[in-house]
Amino acid sequence: MAGVQVPIGIVNALNPLSPWIGVLVTLGVWSFLYKENPVFRICEHAYVGSAAAHTMVTTFANNIKPGLVVDIAQNGEYWRIIPILLGCMIYFQPFRGYTWVSRYPMSFWVGYNAGYNLTLRVAMPLLTEVRRTMLPIFVTNNGRFDLATSINNFIFTGVVTLTLAYFLFSMNVFKGRAGFMIRTARLVLMAAFGAGFGTGIANYVSLLIGRFDFIMSDVLKLF
Repeated sequence: MAGVQVPIGIVNALNPLSPWIGVLVTLGVWSFLYKENPVFRICEHAYVGSAAAHTMVTTFANNIKPGLVVDIAQNGEYWRIIPILLGCMIYFQPFRGYTWVSRYPMSFWVGYNAGYNLTLRVAMPLLTEVRRTMLPIFVTNNGRFDLATSINNFIFTGVVTLTLAYFLFSMNVFKGRAGFMIRTARLVLMAAFGAGFGTGIANYVSLLIGRFDFIMSDVLKLF
């Protein structure tokens, strides 16, 4: 890790214990499946605390310290003091009577991101995706009708059209005229949401299998 060095003695002392710490923490987190208990809370708090500490240390070592030592002190880029002060102003949020100080960097950050997202740099990828949805329904390949690609483009274009129609014509005044289209679009959306949910569950199952493999193979050496 750049900018952060851990003494080699601590590393050597923790190496034999780190797999078992991983097992205990994994089992402690899984204990929540039975019910919420003090072991789970300890593991949860340890994870959140270590993640926060790791983020603070790496941010200071990789960003703040080089900015102070190299950019400001050595290179004379004193304008970098301004974003540092804006970042420090956020920490006034917990103090009553000084909460207003933290609003200035937050307003600057929100305004900057809003302006950045409205530029062509971000809008062009959106326009590119819109252009990619405009596919020809009748496709020819070397002068011959390509049935497979045509069916694929027809389904893709139809799904996009139905999805847009669902959000454009879902008001009560249009339900009588486009009721069949709205119901079909709802089925299409449910299929898309189901596929996305299934993909997420598959990813979680993959992580679960990885933890089982870590416990059974790497630590217990059963396989």
